[in-house]
Amino acid sequence: MPATFSFVERRVWRVLRITLWWLAAGLIFAVWESNTLEDHGHDPERLATMDHQLQRFLLIGFIGANVYIFLLRRHLRRMAYLTASGFMIALVAMILVLATVLDAGNAGGTFADAIRARLISWRFVGEFLLWGILAIATMSLVRLNDQFGTGARSFLLGRYFKPRQELRIFMFLDMRSSTTIAEEIGDTRYFQLLNEVYADITDPVTNHAGDIYQYVGDEISVSWPLRQGVRGQRCLKCFFAIREKLRKRAAHYHQRYGFSPVFKAGLHYGQVTTGEIGLVKRQTIYSGDVVNTVARIQSTCNVHGVDNLVSKDLLDVLLPPAGSWSVRPIGEVPLKGKRNAVMLYTVEPK
Repeated sequence: MPATFSFVERRVWRVLRITLWWLAAGLIFAVWESNTLEDHGHDPERLATMDHQLQRFLLIGFIGANVYIFLLRRHLRRMAYLTASGFMIALVAMILVLATVLDAGNAGGTFADAIRARLISWRFVGEFLLWGILAIATMSLVRLNDQFGTGARSFLLGRYFKPRQELRIFMFLDMRSSTTIAEEIGDTRYFQLLNEVYADITDPVTNHAGDIYQYVGDEISVSWPLRQGVRGQRCLKCFFAIREKLRKRAAHYHQRYGFSPVFKAGLHYGQVTTGEIGLVKRQTIYSGDVVNTVARIQSTCNVHGVDNLVSKDLLDVLLPPAGSWSVRPIGEVPLKGKRNAVMLYTVEPK
């Protein structure tokens, strides 16, 4: 796999996964329908029926996945779950009615009678329930994946059900002048601003295999397993992708809120204990000195007039290729709660 997925590549992978889900559902449905035909003495039709159903599920799954991922997902994930579910049900109903109208033109008798007969048939009800359930299930799985981020697989497999120690990279992001902005535009509009900013930040993070650990007000914590974060300098590239995305959207934010968000970041790595806690709203947490250290690193960005600070420990394992980055040493910086000063650098792409 490439070190960094582009916007399109990640969505193509999702389309393929959804298509495979639908193909698996089609196989189950085809086997069930085949067994039903056999029970009613229509054995010669079994293979033809299975082939037809698999082709149908494959085609509809592929087209539907492309429409959902490339056109609908961005809008639906901003809706409440019930609202989005209602939209999907209405969309399925509209498509089925349209297909019924088109098919009725090939039937005998009057056009209106043919449509009426199909719309009140048990076959139409069955089709509506089948495709409606599959559409809602697909949307739910995608939303769950968005909810858990790149940690969804670990959560489902119970990787951190028991605490385990691992090396992880952390990037703590904090919005500059957030208090001033909140006072200027008010709490409600500030919340809307944060929601919009976080939506813009999500793709750069996921495109660089980052896991959004938590949101705390205007602060965002992003994490990578060490090997994932150093591959292709993902953790560094992630910050600059976020910065570039917000710069491109600066005019929009200025027009809507009177401000354009700018973030500063601290990056560090170290050993943490990772595990799931809680019975209600169970979540994965990271415990270790590195978490406190990276927060302190980020908090010193303003002091040194830079928008990013990277620890020497992390820079040493990243091994940036010569000529790719401009690395400027800040020096040995004492951090609150740390016995020894930490050597920090600021990095810029050339």
